[in-house]
Amino acid sequence: MIVTKKYKALILAGGKSKPALQKVTGQEYKALMSIAKSGSKPIIHHIIEVLHNTRYVSQVYVAGPEEVGQEIGATTFAVTMLPSGATLPDTLKRTIPHFQKEPYLLIITCDLPLVSVSHIEDFMDNCFGSPGFDIYYAIISKESYITLFPDNELRRIYANLVEGSFTGGNLFLANPKVIMDCAGIIEQFILFRKQPLKMASILGQRLVVKYLKKYLSIRDLEKLVPQYLKGYTGKAILAAPEIALDIDKPAQLSALNNL
Repeated sequence: MIVTKKYKALILAGGKSKPALQKVTGQEYKALMSIAKSGSKPIIHHIIEVLHNTRYVSQVYVAGPEEVGQEIGATTFAVTMLPSGATLPDTLKRTIPHFQKEPYLLIITCDLPLVSVSHIEDFMDNCFGSPGFDIYYAIISKESYITLFPDNELRRIYANLVEGSFTGGNLFLANPKVIMDCAGIIEQFILFRKQPLKMASILGQRLVVKYLKKYLSIRDLEKLVPQYLKGYTGKAILAAPEIALDIDKPAQLSALNNL
């Protein structure tokens, strides 16, 4: 009999929408946006349902404000609510100690309207295919993303590496101790996660030069992880484009609803 590994999952649901998006959705928090592609119900319900149906997830937690807690109170799925902080780093600092005894924690943002069970299971299958790392981070190739989402309003920012151009996803599998022990540098990575050049600058001048000359590889970045994360190791995992498709602007919401 094959025993499936199961891990706890944390949905980050404390993020506020920008004013322009709030005006369109009528909701202060992204988690409460109603997306036609997700059954015209608050998107947080879609993420919870997907995680509950994922064979690698044992329990679902949501880090969010009281308003999100009230919305998910009526869900038919078992969910544990945790309070969020004012920022994403604050939320991680408040919630990660709850999971310090876990070997790994699956972390996902709340604004992925097209993510499915198969997307998450494929990501985790690929993580398990490269065992022994402390943190796994989803990356998506530009080619696969624009093939599925060619609309200019859904465009992403890409890092140009030796292997091609990639954008970051909104899904992680991490040893909670990494986040607890390396909160400072992780906060910088979160702050500049959509700005590849600034991200490279954190890693030093040599990396900036290699990046600008397009000599920087995924392996180069992976080899640097222990240096910046106190010996912890990291692995980039190719993932489905849907794991990168999030909603920040009204034009993106409109483009998504027209797919």
